[in-house]
Amino acid sequence: MAQARRRGEWARLERALDDKGIDRQAFETQAVRVIEAAWRSPAQHDPASTFAEIEARLLAQGGLDLAPARDHEPDVALRTATALAVIEVEGATVAEVAAALHVSPARIRQRALERTLYAIRVDDEWRLPRWQFGDDGRPIPGIATVVAALSRGVHPVAVWRFLSEPNPDLEMLDEPVSPLEWLRTGGDPAPVAAVAREL
Repeated sequence: MAQARRRGEWARLERALDDKGIDRQAFETQAVRVIEAAWRSPAQHDPASTFAEIEARLLAQGGLDLAPARDHEPDVALRTATALAVIEVEGATVAEVAAALHVSPARIRQRALERTLYAIRVDDEWRLPRWQFGDDGRPIPGIATVVAALSRGVHPVAVWRFLSEPNPDLEMLDEPVSPLEWLRTGGDPAPVAAVAREL
């Protein structure tokens, strides 16, 4: 029974990767690298160890549970590592973005450093998540303003969730929309950037 369930889960993963056009071997390589890094983190086994003693005490007094995860609890580190692996594998290379924008790869690397394009370092290369580009391969209007507002320390998965989930401060037709939907439809990037600064 458990083996059949595992086979079903692998089949679902393979279908999801195929649907997104993600190379299975590339995903496996990135997933292993990211998951190994997550498991080496002291926070995985002892969350309190990532804080100074006084900080941990204050956080505990404020109600934050810094105990290691229990067996029945979801593995947040594993989920985050998997999401990061997908973001990295799905990301465009510098060469791909340069070709789409008809500029040199050096210009794309410069924009990554200037933070007018969102880029993640994967080993010794930049990966640029495709969510920031339109169907024509060009950056969506206003994305440079939002990317520049993000703190450098914000985790790529947190950035993706912020940009892809509906935000109550951004409404179209009385419905909350995600920052990406807002920008794609010509919304002012200023309110998105204001929230991005708070992440």
